[in-house]
Amino acid sequence: MEQESQPHEGQPIDSISLVDKVPVKKRKRLPSLERLRHELVYQLRESLRASQEKMNNPELSLAERHHWTQVHTYTAQVLNTILRDLQLKDWEKRLKELEQNGLTHKTLPTH
Repeated sequence: MEQESQPHEGQPIDSISLVDKVPVKKRKRLPSLERLRHELVYQLRESLRASQEKMNNPELSLAERHHWTQVHTYTAQVLNTILRDLQLKDWEKRLKELEQNGLTHKTLPTH
């Protein structure tokens, strides 16, 4: 059986298939890095909530609860790393703004 995408002998290339005639849609712009991070934070928090329910479920065996405790711990570590990175980026941004305004550690008032 011949595939539609292959031209038949004597068939013009224009009539190979309708797929070739469909205009190509432009790719949607990828979400910003900030939006991706916020989505990741949301998903990790949801994962933490779910794993906490499982690890505190008395109907599960001790081994299963132990497994969910490990999942919870690993998820919390990843979330903490992402939140720390977000905080550092925020601090860097604020520091650049201060430096652009001519404020440095030498010009800031001391307490």
